[in-house]
Amino acid sequence: MTSPSDTDFEVLVVGAGISGIGIGIDLLRRGHTSFALLERNAQLGGTWRDNTYPGVAVDIPSSSYCFSFETDYPWSRAYAEGHEILAYVQHCARKYGIDAHIRTDSNVVAARFDAVGERWTVELGDGSTLSCRTLISATGLFTTPTLPDIEGLTDFAGAAFHTARWDHDCDLAGKRVAVIGTGASAVQIVPSIADRVSQLTVFQRTPVWVSPRPDYALPSADSWLAPRRLGLVRTLARWSSEANLELLTLATAVYSRIPFLIRGVAAPVRRWMSWQVTDPKTRAALLPDYNLGCKRPAPSNTYLPAFNLDHVELVTDPIERIVAEGVKTQTGALHTADVLVLATGFLTTQKGNAPAFEVYGSDGVELGQFWQDNRLQAYEGVAVPGFPNFFLTAGPYSGGFNWFAMLEAHMAVILGCLDEARTRGVHRIEVGADAHAEYMREMWGYAEGTIFKDASCDGSNSYYLDARGDAALPLPRTPWWRVMRFRKTGVSGFVFGTTGVAKTG
Repeated sequence: MTSPSDTDFEVLVVGAGISGIGIGIDLLRRGHTSFALLERNAQLGGTWRDNTYPGVAVDIPSSSYCFSFETDYPWSRAYAEGHEILAYVQHCARKYGIDAHIRTDSNVVAARFDAVGERWTVELGDGSTLSCRTLISATGLFTTPTLPDIEGLTDFAGAAFHTARWDHDCDLAGKRVAVIGTGASAVQIVPSIADRVSQLTVFQRTPVWVSPRPDYALPSADSWLAPRRLGLVRTLARWSSEANLELLTLATAVYSRIPFLIRGVAAPVRRWMSWQVTDPKTRAALLPDYNLGCKRPAPSNTYLPAFNLDHVELVTDPIERIVAEGVKTQTGALHTADVLVLATGFLTTQKGNAPAFEVYGSDGVELGQFWQDNRLQAYEGVAVPGFPNFFLTAGPYSGGFNWFAMLEAHMAVILGCLDEARTRGVHRIEVGADAHAEYMREMWGYAEGTIFKDASCDGSNSYYLDARGDAALPLPRTPWWRVMRFRKTGVSGFVFGTTGVAKTG
């Protein structure tokens, strides 16, 4: 157990969201006690702490969006709302004793590896430092909101805020509200506030694929029909959900070989979308002209019908600038507003995100700069040569449709390495240059066959692609593929106890 005065640890985990809590639980279960989770905010929770906008909810079934070892939870709906996910993360932290290892208000700004002492020095925003043998980045993916590059944003006279920084003191009742963006957050927000506002104007750059959402209330926790009381039902529901997610991932990952899978799903989804909107012009504008799967689809039964309301308007004209009164488009039209909601997403593959702090390896090279110079890359999605004893819970080529499935696959690799080092009685762990190079050739090859690189995705503005045009965010295979791969290869790609491994570009 750690205390507030401790400064030296075997393991430091940066972030106390889902990933950090999961890593902490696995550390304790495997007998590691000298560790701390460094959280820059005042409480744990990550994405589900920060995003409290109206309608926020998970977009895959609750039966899948949880740890495989902690499925017995009294969800109220098939698709849990945001506050329930946060409560679940808090529940896991309490139940498994992670609370005692969390240090809040600890903002990590940089980490440097000392090749002589073979330890990491972690620098905090207040100027203090901590030391550890192993450093794990669990800062998540959607942590840094992006503001739109629109002239005059600060000139707006009303209330303006990003969806991840929702102003709950701002009463929307009877207000004229403008929403910039039509991604996953907007799909949830628009129908949630439509009945409260006097005018709702939605500015769309790129339409989003919207699929039906089979959501419904679950029996109360004390009912004998509650899923938590029926282990077999809970297991079947989870496996069914996971199988569908695996199939969807597979369809996008091997699109070049079996494009008919995506096309077979896209046609009925497009028809369903068309049925939701009555006005032909609005309907046409809301239908994507790129392929299903190029961007993560957003399930909703209420987003598209919201545009049938008289006071809800869709604007597709490009925005010219923000003025005090509202939003002016390039056609010269002025759309007045009292409140401006920025549903403009987050940093993803850009430098300075995932991890959200600077990391200097054994040769003094900063990780973000290395990626910028040499393409995004990470062995098994968790390790990079030249950065010993450093792991990522969500590195390049690792994302998927279910964060928990990805995380648990990565936890197996990370904790497998720590266990192997402990068994061997050594301290240094680094991915081998040859293993890393071979793995990345495999990933880059697989990525070229995904739907994200297909011409049918042109115009989608997908965050799955990085600045180089690489499909560097998603794993070009399924999470189960990674699990089976690790069961076969284990930690054979890592070098233990040596003092240096040549970095590969």
